[in-house]
Amino acid sequence: MLQRIAGVLIPLFSLRTTDDLGRGETRALVPMADFALAMGHRMIQLLPIDETAPGETSPYSAMSVIAIDPLYISVGDLDGIEGADIEAARAAAGPGDPPDAIKLKTARMALLRKSFGHFAAHGNPDDRRAFEEFEHRNRQWLGDYALFRALKEKFCWSGWASWPDGLNRREPAALTAAGREFAQEISTYAWIQFVAHRQWSEVRTELARRGVLLGGDLAFSPARESAEVWANQQMFDLSRTVGAPPDAFSNDGQRWGLPMPNWTRMRADGFSLIRTRIRHARDLFDLLRIDHVVGLFRTYAFGDDAISPGAFDPLNEADQRAQGEEIIRAIKDEAGPLEIFAEDLGVVPPFVRESLKALAVPGYKVMRWEREWNVAGQPFIAPATYSELSVATTGTHDTDAMAEWWREAGADERIQFVTSLKLEGALDARRKTLDHRAIDAILGALYAAPSRLTIAPIQDLFGWEERINTPGTVDASNWKWRLPFALDRLRKNLAVVQRCAALRAIASRTHRF
Repeated sequence: MLQRIAGVLIPLFSLRTTDDLGRGETRALVPMADFALAMGHRMIQLLPIDETAPGETSPYSAMSVIAIDPLYISVGDLDGIEGADIEAARAAAGPGDPPDAIKLKTARMALLRKSFGHFAAHGNPDDRRAFEEFEHRNRQWLGDYALFRALKEKFCWSGWASWPDGLNRREPAALTAAGREFAQEISTYAWIQFVAHRQWSEVRTELARRGVLLGGDLAFSPARESAEVWANQQMFDLSRTVGAPPDAFSNDGQRWGLPMPNWTRMRADGFSLIRTRIRHARDLFDLLRIDHVVGLFRTYAFGDDAISPGAFDPLNEADQRAQGEEIIRAIKDEAGPLEIFAEDLGVVPPFVRESLKALAVPGYKVMRWEREWNVAGQPFIAPATYSELSVATTGTHDTDAMAEWWREAGADERIQFVTSLKLEGALDARRKTLDHRAIDAILGALYAAPSRLTIAPIQDLFGWEERINTPGTVDASNWKWRLPFALDRLRKNLAVVQRCAALRAIASRTHRF
């Protein structure tokens, strides 16, 4: 059973070091682990690290839900890359913070191709053998992914359905011919994944030495234009698209553009694609968040036009419950030591949480949403009453930061919050701003909850208001936020050091550190 710990939520792209190329990189997780420990937090919760297509910023709409995005590879120690190459790549990516994502990816891929050329010409026998072992160990997905990436480049990023008939339908003869024609490119993309996974493994070893756990995030589905959908077309109903029903984020529901799983065929196949993803996650993480878990029970889907209404699949509750529990069991069967918890937020029928409880899968407790909605005044539910089988949190990557929520909340809501949590002595409901003393009182109440795991977005630990994402919007500010300081210069930042000490005291006092 997971020990009682506190975790900090931060996207990998948000990390900052003095030597990165303008976006968080894999090796930045080591100083991030030291930062987390200084705050008394022994878990780092990430968003998906899956590769996205050029121009796609959401990590929940991936070009591959297995491949690590090459944008995260730390290039500073790659063979065949000189300091001048890195400076040229930094200049090519542009001056923004973060720089233009397409320019950055182009510049980074040029560095990776140069390093692969060095490996092909000068790689030592041990590295070549390790690469061959990686290819063999990951053959279930790596070959399809590498060929898909090569074909995307070949056909100028057009949709795979528009490729020549033999390739779009994956006829064996056409695939064999493409494998020969693009052998060099296939090897390049496979090697890039080898480097990405090797770096990840090395970083995990460093985190394990420090006693810091790493949490991953299993996105609900790959994008339609993904290696997994192209390679498993029969497992998806491409005439429908997944979304969310109307909720607090959207009056009309949300159309995510993700392909609708063909649950009948996936079940007949033993949910092999999901199992492959879980086995892969088991090699990368210590804990795994199942995003949009309600979608495994009942998937809200629209037709592929802009006006068709949405509907749930399956339609009736008995089938929904049976399907969700079957998929969760398959996930747990493959998870092994991987700790599983579920994002069960939004419009979620009671039976979903009943099933999760029966299967011993913790769900979320977002303290601002935990209220007795049917009681006069709708008092907040004190964290002291949360179940041990839960993840207590101040918010998620989709919510506004706690400081902004407090500022925008009405006076009655703030008073109800303070009264319900018995924080009158530490929190002044008349004030619209949260100072560190007020934040610490809120965190102290949350961290004292029976929940084995608490997760706080980094913004809520420091009182920042910047958002990671605003659901239902496609905005240039989404998925771009970065830490305001470099992780490898923390000791020189007295204010941050002092704040870390205060947070560590809270974690220690509540027996999470």
